[in-house]
Amino acid sequence: MATGDETPPQAGRFDRPAQRPGTRPKPRPDDRPAPGTAGQGPGGRDRDSGGGGQGAPGANPRREGPYRTDQPDYRTNVVPRRNDRSRPGDDRPRDDRPRDRPPGEEHRPQHPERPRGYDGPPPDWVTGQHAAVALLQGCPGRVREVVLWSRDPRLRAQVMQAAELAKVPVFERAPPPFDDPANPQGVAVRVTEFAYTELDTIVPEAGCAPGTLLLVLDSITDPRNLGAILRSAAFFGAKAVILPQDRAAGVTSVVERIARGATASLPVIRVVNLARTLQLLQDRGVYVVGTGLEPGCGDLATHRFAAITAVVLGAEGTGVRPLVRKRCDEVLKLTGTSQMQSLNVSAFATLVLHVARSQLGWPAGAGLG
Repeated sequence: MATGDETPPQAGRFDRPAQRPGTRPKPRPDDRPAPGTAGQGPGGRDRDSGGGGQGAPGANPRREGPYRTDQPDYRTNVVPRRNDRSRPGDDRPRDDRPRDRPPGEEHRPQHPERPRGYDGPPPDWVTGQHAAVALLQGCPGRVREVVLWSRDPRLRAQVMQAAELAKVPVFERAPPPFDDPANPQGVAVRVTEFAYTELDTIVPEAGCAPGTLLLVLDSITDPRNLGAILRSAAFFGAKAVILPQDRAAGVTSVVERIARGATASLPVIRVVNLARTLQLLQDRGVYVVGTGLEPGCGDLATHRFAAITAVVLGAEGTGVRPLVRKRCDEVLKLTGTSQMQSLNVSAFATLVLHVARSQLGWPAGAGLG
């Protein structure tokens, strides 16, 4: 029950959020619109229009929500992104439109990408001009046929001449499915399986001749690294390369292509137990030199290689395995800057072979060119 002493509360200036500048008053339960004025805001204006009543000029029936329709639309001042700018007559999706090119000109990559799942040629096919010619000249018995699709007259003449001397048929066809679209080869040869060499053939019990240089690879799993190492070993006149049978890459078609024909002249030996093989080499007069990065290793730049040497290289990251390392007579390292302490294994192999060959001299009958 109200009394005369009660004083009605005085509303502050901003007690009602609707009275704040830039806001619309929120309707109260008792502020029901009058008949015939449904959907109109204060002052009889239609809340969906830019002024005037419903259907008046400037009305925007698509606008919904409590926006101030009497002010410029904030979305009209947005600058479109570069990809959003379409050219006249270009109704393609935004991501498919060419950038900075005249209308109608399609965008084509300079080098086509390899298709997803591309694993190279099958095991019995070797691609590449240098690998094909080297196999035809050095191992003609392994080559069964030649497929040629290059239009280069020099390549065609060289392949034709080598195939004629090897008495291998040549078939001119379209590029096969296994041709690398990112690096077309132009020629491929179908070969038999690569034959590994026996250790006793390269290192007999009587020992090797002075100047013999062997390369031993421990757990090299990347076929491209293996191909590059074989190419360097053949260039520097290594007598053979020794690989473990397990947990290491073997000679495949990819390796032979990267090696650029080195497998046609360089013997590759595959052994079951690498540590036991090093012990056998030592028994036959071979000095085994390992490589590492530990502080206690010797310096490669000042090391004097023995007349008959085998150099052991380990995988990147893990290096030479501990059991294999124990079999080495000495472990060397290459000193670099503090920012970069190691090299790619194929680059390191090239450097080690160069240093060793410069001291041992070239074997009889070897020549460059």
